[in-house]
Amino acid sequence: MKLHLLCNGFFTLDKSFLVYMKYMGQPYNAALKQLLILTAKEKILVDTGVGELPEKYQKLYNVKRKSQENLRAQLAQHGIEPDDIDIIVNTHLHFDHCGNNGLFKNAKFFVQADEYRYAFEPERFQQAAYIRELFDIKIDYEHVHGERQIADDVYVVPTLGHSIGHQSVIVKADGKNYVYCGDAAPTRENLERRNIPGILYCAHKALKSIDDLRAIENAVYIYSHDNEQLNL
Repeated sequence: MKLHLLCNGFFTLDKSFLVYMKYMGQPYNAALKQLLILTAKEKILVDTGVGELPEKYQKLYNVKRKSQENLRAQLAQHGIEPDDIDIIVNTHLHFDHCGNNGLFKNAKFFVQADEYRYAFEPERFQQAAYIRELFDIKIDYEHVHGERQIADDVYVVPTLGHSIGHQSVIVKADGKNYVYCGDAAPTRENLERRNIPGILYCAHKALKSIDDLRAIENAVYIYSHDNEQLNL
């Protein structure tokens, strides 16, 4: 089992989007991170980053990406092409976590069933987070209902609150539980201080998800947008 943390660039947002009721008006260069998991049998990627946004959205989101931070280039550093990926886990279908889904023609995509359903008709307060052109494409989605083992020692677990069907990923390796939190805890502060994200579907479920993650034993946490954690 090998794990590699990739970085698909950064996008600038108000830090209060990541930590509820704090840092309002403070710009933050949020890292766009994916987790590459190489098992004996499968090549697995958790989340696919932003990718190339449709033109009408490009002026809304300030994405900063060097050439070597292109997702193809990040994978190539490990000798992998998009067609080599067997499994994709979308923690959820917000645009910054599924933007490169279309690159992976041979992969099976695991997404919570509630998340997939909701993404097509989100409520007004969540609409800006979903860009249909990025996920409503011809790829092989497998709808998950709750906790699921997707490969040897690799599990998805529901961590609701940030979105209606958010899931996190647990990888058991070397006596540890490597936990890709996704946006259930996008930064270290969310988990360590029990501060829920600023973008929410349900606040009390978001706090429960943080507490569930904190209860995992022998955990190594991986945060989806923390710009201080760029390596495992």
